[in-house]
Amino acid sequence: MTPRRFVNLFPKKYIFQKLINYSLFKISYLLNLKKLIYLPVTMDVEPTTGCNFRCTMCQVSSPDFHSKNMELETFKKIIKENKQLIKIKLQGMGEPLVNKYLFEMIKFAKDYGVGTEIISNGSLLNEKNINFLLDNKLSKLTISIDGATKKTFENIRIKSNFDTVINNAKLFSNLIKKKIFRPEFSAWCTVQQENFNEVEEIAILCKNIGFDNLTFQVHLTGWGKDEWNKINENKKIEYKSLEIKKHFKNICEKYSNKNFKVDVFENNLLNFKKKCSWPINSSYLASTGDVVPCCIVGDPKVINYGNIKSQSFKEIWNSKAYYKLRDNIKNNQIDDFCKNCYREYTN
Repeated sequence: MTPRRFVNLFPKKYIFQKLINYSLFKISYLLNLKKLIYLPVTMDVEPTTGCNFRCTMCQVSSPDFHSKNMELETFKKIIKENKQLIKIKLQGMGEPLVNKYLFEMIKFAKDYGVGTEIISNGSLLNEKNINFLLDNKLSKLTISIDGATKKTFENIRIKSNFDTVINNAKLFSNLIKKKIFRPEFSAWCTVQQENFNEVEEIAILCKNIGFDNLTFQVHLTGWGKDEWNKINENKKIEYKSLEIKKHFKNICEKYSNKNFKVDVFENNLLNFKKKCSWPINSSYLASTGDVVPCCIVGDPKVINYGNIKSQSFKEIWNSKAYYKLRDNIKNNQIDDFCKNCYREYTN
């Protein structure tokens, strides 16, 4: 973490609650306690499932997919009940800036000492929006860059405009240069067969724009759904190939320096020895108010453990169903909706 980002992320309020909870989290982890004596340190909150893009690898592009904006009161409830949170990531199935309450959410979280990150498609950024994000101490902005050329980018990210996204990214880069303390600025590329031949050009593009880092996601998720597992199975690259791994390694080494880092995201490439840690240190709140295990599933219709509109988050976090998920992961009895992330169940 850079010093600049640390200043934006460091909590200004409820420091004692956050420190105590984080200490309990570390103690539980070190002692391998079966019963959790803490609440999550971080959380993903989905402001909306609405999106102005229809990306080919995303379930939002399904004809029967319905969009839903999170209500402001739902957001406020989750923050009020979780003063221990160090940060939240505002992201999910949709584009966060679609929700008209997004800026109020960010400000409300800031008032409770909770740092915010956003993952965006970059299309709705403008100078006014960017200045609000900077004034409210956004700790990180990630923009999806899935192509180095207009054709590839727009073929994957249907209804997008490559030039608009790139220009908005350049605008953000230029504006944060004026700040002593500023957000981390990241690019995210979901690698698939259609853009694999451009991964090196994507690294060059992102470096030239002024991103701090670029992450290649090499495994496509199916959100716990057989339909999308099959769709994305046909799109994925064979990352197990030594030649492909070497190709990514060479790109990471060639283009990384003190100002720009390139890496490969492998957190959802799990196995029985490298187990999922999501249910013990974080959680995912869907736009409906349902608590979902993680962002990889990200759909309460697949699995959810309760809704914060009718229960407290603490009740849900400590529920029998949530503990069963944790025990299943610990004992390698992987639930069907988790299998897409485990090498033992994927080709």
